[in-house]
Amino acid sequence: MSNVLSMFQRPTPSVFDSGYGDADFDVASIPLMYFNEDGEWHHSSKVAVVRTDTMQELGVHGHNYKPVAPKELIQAQRDIIMRSDLETGGIIERIDTAYDGAATFVRYRLPEHTYTTPDGDTACLTLLGVTSLNSTFSFIMSAGAHQSACFNGQVFLGGAAALFKARHTKNLDIKAASRSITKSLEVFQNEQELWAEMYRTKVTAAQVMFTFAEAAGCLDLVRTIVAECGPSWSAVFDQLPRQNSSLTYLVKAWNEYSDKMGYNQWAVYNTLTDWSTHAPAATKKTQANIASVNHKRQEIVRNVCTSDVFRIAA
Repeated sequence: MSNVLSMFQRPTPSVFDSGYGDADFDVASIPLMYFNEDGEWHHSSKVAVVRTDTMQELGVHGHNYKPVAPKELIQAQRDIIMRSDLETGGIIERIDTAYDGAATFVRYRLPEHTYTTPDGDTACLTLLGVTSLNSTFSFIMSAGAHQSACFNGQVFLGGAAALFKARHTKNLDIKAASRSITKSLEVFQNEQELWAEMYRTKVTAAQVMFTFAEAAGCLDLVRTIVAECGPSWSAVFDQLPRQNSSLTYLVKAWNEYSDKMGYNQWAVYNTLTDWSTHAPAATKKTQANIASVNHKRQEIVRNVCTSDVFRIAA
């Protein structure tokens, strides 16, 4: 264990005593070398970050880069939460990795902070910690919610995408991060008001189509089809040049949510979060990195739901 971990005061063992899952490994930096024109070895200005258990390369960085093992950052996240004002009774921690351990996603569910959603379900506050060793993600901690009935991971729309963000993880400011995380309670309260407004806001068939098409990456094409044929899903699927698995999943889920919740923004939002949480990846390769896929989908949901396409429904 490096000296970084010693910087953080360990949280209550009874809360976080389950180890580090697939993130339980150390890392090291190895200088990279290259052949010059004369066939001689020379040091480059880059280093490779590797797992010390498998020697798998996780990322390439400048020679000043100081990698921090994912398990040390998980420990830091635990300390941040324990130093915040959040109620941690019954807290649940889930650790996922992607890209052979180069990216780590840790979700904390806090059942002490639970509220009723507009459709009568319950949702509890969640925190997500993300970090990577391949420059895919900065170290961030963000707030969201977990719905009890559908197990959807809800993306907060009303505030900043991240409560706390740090580019360099070698010297995290734990106190500052804890203060930022405490703000998640206020963010959660504001989000409930937004959810209620979304539940009251009706949508048209065309607005639903454009919203899902934007999430699925085919908005321009769907706009063209709707302009020619009207808001018809059958026309859209008949004229798409190739199958879009995301759009297919969204339409199927929408039929279920709209039947249960009505033709409103809340049903659209729940359809999107169902897709970002539960939809399988398009290929076997991306399925192996499903934690990263789901995180990127959640960013898509946030962007779509705060875009003009979604707001038109209001």
